[in-house]
Amino acid sequence: MSIKWPITEWGSVVIRQEAPVDLKALHKSLSQWANENNYRFIEKNFTEKVKSHGKEIEMAWSFERKVTEFIRFNINVAFWCHGMNPVKKDDKELLQGHIEAVFDSTLEMDWQNRWEASPFHKFLRSIYIFYLKKQYFLNYAGKCWQETYSLHALVKAHLNQLSLF
Repeated sequence: MSIKWPITEWGSVVIRQEAPVDLKALHKSLSQWANENNYRFIEKNFTEKVKSHGKEIEMAWSFERKVTEFIRFNINVAFWCHGMNPVKKDDKELLQGHIEAVFDSTLEMDWQNRWEASPFHKFLRSIYIFYLKKQYFLNYAGKCWQETYSLHALVKAHLNQLSLF
């Protein structure tokens, strides 16, 4: 089994908003970001329920990128939308309601499980990761953190939350 380092804790990188949003454009921009940054874009979940107070939408996406033969970046994004009702703004059909987006990312080492042959190989892998090349992997953790917050900034900009100084 691969070794995963959490880059962000689940629930620590969150966007909450109650405003109109174009979910189709958001999906398109996330897909475009994945293509530009060489990530594999996986749509894990899309659930839409019609309720009396509006639609409830759940979406989950995963972004995976092979960095080296040993390292892979994983970024997960989950959206929960409640009370989404149609609204017209600037001749566009948008949905307005409460939106919550949660970002989670991990740095996965030995993702191809090449060091799983025996307990001795697993021990050598741990020595390699945690002692011999720890700074090397910490540098990659910083890069994964930057890309996670790049995606976070894209979603914030799309939801018109970005504040300009």
